This record gives sequence, C-alpha cells and structure tokens, in this order.
Amino acid sequence: MRALFFIGLVVLTAQLGFSQKSKVKNDPTHDDKPVHFGFSIGLNFLDYRIEPTREARVDRVYIGLEEISPGINIHAISNFRLMENLDFRALPGISFGERYLYFKSLNPDVPDEEVYEFLKYKVESSFLELPLMLKYKAKRQNNFRPYLLAGGTVRYDLANKREYDIQEQLLMIDPLEGYVDVGFGMDFYMPYFKLGTEIKYSHGLENIIRRSDRKGDLPEEFKKYTDYIRSVNSHVVIISFHFE
Repeated sequence: MRALFFIGLVVLTAQLGFSQKSKVKNDPTHDDKPVHFGFSIGLNFLDYRIEPTREARVDRVYIGLEEISPGINIHAISNFRLMENLDFRALPGISFGERYLYFKSLNPDVPDEEVYEFLKYKVESSFLELPLMLKYKAKRQNNFRPYLLAGGTVRYDLANKREYDIQEQLLMIDPLEGYVDVGFGMDFYMPYFKLGTEIKYSHGLENIIRRSDRKGDLPEEFKKYTDYIRSVNSHVVIISFHFE
C-alpha cells in the first residue's frame, strides 16, 4: 500500500513539475463536460489477511494462500465533474476471481518437523460491486494527464454458499463487504476517446469470517478449521483500463 502511494505521488509530482513543448490536443474539451460515460475492463488480484487464533499457534497450524490468480473486472463508468481538477465517479459492475487457501501443520511424528499440508481448497468469488470514487487530476499536458483516486467500494459475493462444503465452502465468509480504496492512474487523450490506465488498492474494513452457516449450524468436521482463524480481511489490487 505504501509503495502504491509512493509511485502515485512520484508520477503526479513529476508531471506537475515537467513542462513540454505544446502539441495539438486531441478532444480538448473532453474534461469540461459536466457528465460523461464509459466502460472499464481490468484484472484483479484477490488476497486475504488471516489472523490465527491461539489454538492455531499451540497446534502449530499455519493458514495462508498458496497462490493468487488474476481475475476479471467489468464496469460501467459515470463521471461527474465537480470542479476543474476534481471529479466524482460511480463504477457499478461485476468481477470474478479466486484464491487458493491452505492449512499446514508441523507433524510431531516427523523428527525434522517437516511441514505437511493437510487441507487445501479453492475460494471462488463472483462480486456485484459499486465503487464510488473521487478523482483528483493534475494539469493536462498535451494528450495525457495523471490523477489520484480515493473512495470506497461495496461488494456482494454471489458465489458465497449457504452451507458448508469440504471442497467449496470450508469456511463461512460474509458475502457483503465494505472497502476503502486508493490509487493512481494516467489518462491518454485519443482522437475519439480517452483511455485511462489505473492501479487501485482496495482494503476490506471488516472481519468477514462467520462462525456458522446461515442456518446457525457448525458441523463438527468443520469446527477445527474455523477455530484456527480469529479474523479474515480482504485485500484487492486492481489494474484497470477505462474507455470514456
């Protein structure tokens, strides 16, 4: 997250302090429109921050993500001009992604305490989401313009199941999540549209693990896994391409 802020500030500062020879501007009044629309496509990288319980430490159990695979984001864009350098943006859309969660334990029967894996499963997500963002834009230089972002996102996971499943729903996760977002990007003004490239970090605000399914049940075979986890927070890095 700090690296994201640092890179964004470097890009913005460099742009503000760097003047170029004037060139012919494509669509010079694009950012003067009070409202404009577009669409966005991109990649997401879903992650969990997992805090283990004391029981997990005593039993020497480690819970983590084996790999993070890129998912897909598709959004509509509604952009509202608030002032010369500030816009409000709503980007309703959908996203798909997956994580590979595993439990590992130190086997006390192995002399060299070899780490072995005793369970792994894939966590799939299909989100309905609504990012609401403030976009602060630097001064336009010829046909490009850097910007910073801040805001929040609400996500609802349609792939979340109502009951435990050893292969697909080992842990119960709250399907509704709230996030705070920060990011930066660059707009490129083409002859007929504006292309935006953007990197955004989305931080989950709440502990989303649940101690039972939606019926209030916690089968005994799943209890040991739930008892190893104190909290779970979501984190998402998103790389987007906006067409406006």
